Amino acid sequence: MKLAVISDTHDNIKNLVKALKGIKSAGCGTVIHCGDLASPFMIHELSEFKGEVHTVFGNVEGDQFTIKEFADMYDNITLHGEAGFLKIDGGEIAFTHLPLFAKGLASTGNYKYVFYGHTHRHDRQKVNGCWLVNPGDLIGLHEKPGWLEVDTETAEFTRHGI
Repeated sequence: MKLAVISDTHDNIKNLVKALKGIKSAGCGTVIHCGDLASPFMIHELSEFKGEVHTVFGNVEGDQFTIKEFADMYDNITLHGEAGFLKIDGGEIAFTHLPLFAKGLASTGNYKYVFYGHTHRHDRQKVNGCWLVNPGDLIGLHEKPGWLEVDTETAEFTRHGI
């Protein structure tokens, strides 16, 4: 399965729309958002994706209550809270916002992939047999904004700039 991983969108609708176009073109059926949407209206933008969207809270969500209300309005969006857990292609996936929490999850050896955000920098490393991956951000704080395509069957990663 091909999935897309994004993070740290921080209300940048323009870049989110560009990323979602690329995600659709790449044939990804699922989007994982590793937090820092910032405002509830970003949920509406994510709902335009014609597949599953899984997201978690980051550390700058201005109104978690309304973000949750917005997420509940859309059948394709699941808001997991501080961390999300999925089973895809026979492997367990976890995702969260903060790197320390993500490293802890990866170190358990229970997951094939753990995705996280917060640092605004793309990074990928193996921890106890688990891929610990940050897709970078969609705002371009430290590097070119982009998203990550993950083939969960082959463990191939492709970072797409926007």
